[in-house]
Amino acid sequence: MKLKAGLYIGIAALVIAGGALLAAEGKDAVSQAESRKQGVLEAEQKMIVNEKGPGTIVKINAAAGDSIKQGDILLKVKSAEGAEVDVQSPEDGWISRILVNSGDQVAQGMPVAVVQKNTYYADIYVQEGEIQKLEVDKSIQVRFPYLKRSAQVDGVVASIAAAPQFASLRMSRERGQADLSMFLVRIAVNTNADLLPGMTAEVDLDEIAD
Repeated sequence: MKLKAGLYIGIAALVIAGGALLAAEGKDAVSQAESRKQGVLEAEQKMIVNEKGPGTIVKINAAAGDSIKQGDILLKVKSAEGAEVDVQSPEDGWISRILVNSGDQVAQGMPVAVVQKNTYYADIYVQEGEIQKLEVDKSIQVRFPYLKRSAQVDGVVASIAAAPQFASLRMSRERGQADLSMFLVRIAVNTNADLLPGMTAEVDLDEIAD
């Protein structure tokens, strides 16, 4: 029994010593969790509307999944007076959805298609004590940890806004740490053939110089 008790005490001492060493270096699990911020990669989308008067859809030139360029004619609308009006893409990107069919009646301002822009972004939440590391237009590296091969792409801080509806609850309250103010940071990401909306994007704040 004494031998077993001594073994347990020795293991506990090693665990405590290892944890103290990691904490001293700032690499303990809590520190890593606080510095590594994750978000979901999203693609910006733009709703296309019929900007002219009411009319009838007479031709559809695009389908969901098609690659398009700014100025491409997506639809043709025939007005009550008989004139045909082109509905053009305002952005480069992909057709996400066509919301009308040939022969449909459309009013002015009615949505007719959704375009997925060639711009990706990820939103992360950053604590008040770390937000000074970031500023709008600052370059930042974004990792995608779950790709088969590690991917790191260039990003830029697009916006910073207060997020009063969110707070970071730290693991210990013994030191007087309670809910902290949070900021919503949007990171614009360069498009990459390996990247898809829905992937996990990660930013390590420890790698950012103040």
